[in-house]
Amino acid sequence: MNIWNTLKEIAPYAVSIIASIITYIQAKKKLTQELEIVKTNNKHEIDKLVKQHNINIENLKEKHKLEMELKEKEYQHEKEMLELKSKASIDEKNQEVMNKALSGVFGGVFNDLISGKITPEQINDLSKKFPNKNKQNDWEQIKSFI
Repeated sequence: MNIWNTLKEIAPYAVSIIASIITYIQAKKKLTQELEIVKTNNKHEIDKLVKQHNINIENLKEKHKLEMELKEKEYQHEKEMLELKSKASIDEKNQEVMNKALSGVFGGVFNDLISGKITPEQINDLSKKFPNKNKQNDWEQIKSFI
């Protein structure tokens, strides 16, 4: 009965140890499951954040592209305006030069006409040598001053 007594004394400890081992195994299983759940949730959150980040990057790229197109249009408009101003200025200067040249030519012709150096017949000969679409109008203006 000695063994029986020893078994009776050890039995509560053995039951306690076995129960502890079973509890440990169950707790470890539960911990592993909870860790998997946390990893899965974190993975979903990270994926969600990465997708949102990519969307934000695409939005920024699109916004930048639109801003660049707007800047390009503004630049083209400004360039066209400067070209038009430059062309208008050049045309104005050309007109001034042309007016001064015509004024000088007609002034010289009138002076020579008044002083008698040039006769109306000579003016007719010159007008035939230099055809002008408004030749008749110019000649009429010259005759009206004589």
